[in-house]
Amino acid sequence: MRLDPRQIRTRELLAEALTRLLERKTLDEVTVAELCREAAVHRTTFYGHFDSVAEFALQEFSQSIDRIAEVDVDPRAERPVDVSRRYVDSMRDILTLVADERAGYRTLLGSSTRGVFRIALEERLRERARLALEVWRDQDVPGAPRTDDAMDRAAAFIAGALVGIIETWSSSDETDAATAAEEVGSLLPGWWPRA
Repeated sequence: MRLDPRQIRTRELLAEALTRLLERKTLDEVTVAELCREAAVHRTTFYGHFDSVAEFALQEFSQSIDRIAEVDVDPRAERPVDVSRRYVDSMRDILTLVADERAGYRTLLGSSTRGVFRIALEERLRERARLALEVWRDQDVPGAPRTDDAMDRAAAFIAGALVGIIETWSSSDETDAATAAEEVGSLLPGWWPRA
């Protein structure tokens, strides 16, 4: 479903307002009325799309990471090390986003929505890891998983680790996303292609 320009602008206003509110409150403390006032959006408009502030926050913050985590690959035309580099670069971009909007990610990962948010992130990152694993399989990267079950386990392992790293990063005060992303790259399984 495509959003029209007004819907896109409304979501942007709500996201900006939520980010400002989360700098001084926890997610559990933000009400729909308060969010709508801050965004200059009518509550009826909000309730036409979301049931709660938590639902909006989960969707908005997890989709932001998902957009950054997307790495387009052509499994048969690209070198595994090039694809691997793009995954590390996307992790740098994710960590930069989390640092820029740290208050929001901290409160999401520290509120009653923590488990739901972690699951949403893990599902999205698992899909992204699976695409890389298909490149490794198609190009016979030594040690990379070959069967669907092994690839599913490896994707789950990688996604779970990345969600843990995002959570740890959000609770820190670190800002050097490039160095952190390189460290994450070094923690990936030994068979993961390295530049």
